[in-house]
Amino acid sequence: MDQLWNIRFPDGSQQALSTGKSRHYFFQRMIDSVSEPAVFYDTAFKYEDTKDFFDFLGFTQQDISEVMEVDPSTLFRWRKENRQLTKAITKNILEMDQVVAKGVRIFGSEPLFSDWLSTTNVSLGDRRPIDLLKTPYGVDQIDSVLEGMSWGAFQ
Repeated sequence: MDQLWNIRFPDGSQQALSTGKSRHYFFQRMIDSVSEPAVFYDTAFKYEDTKDFFDFLGFTQQDISEVMEVDPSTLFRWRKENRQLTKAITKNILEMDQVVAKGVRIFGSEPLFSDWLSTTNVSLGDRRPIDLLKTPYGVDQIDSVLEGMSWGAFQ
């Protein structure tokens, strides 16, 4: 669990410092709300649970349908009915969320990480990370690049 400390510098300025590293970003509160994390991983999201996450990524309905591997018309129906997603889709979204959490930690803010996601990257074959985030293999590639960055590699 994260612990937040307020650091006061000699010049009087303050900065919040988190001593923990949440594995998730948008779904951390949902995970924290159950006593045993394994129970959470055995559940599936409702469609509405993913709204803030996909809004942050700027995903269109077409993008979301690619992530969930369903036809856009099916996705429209799921949204209308607030359908429960499969465990496989939920797992994929949670892995994407872990990448977002790592990226925000590394870049220090949502806007900086969002800018990085939208910029072509040599380490990713001159592709934009946001485009790769739509597939499980792409999520792994982005995670590897971010991991390298966390150890000082310039990406």
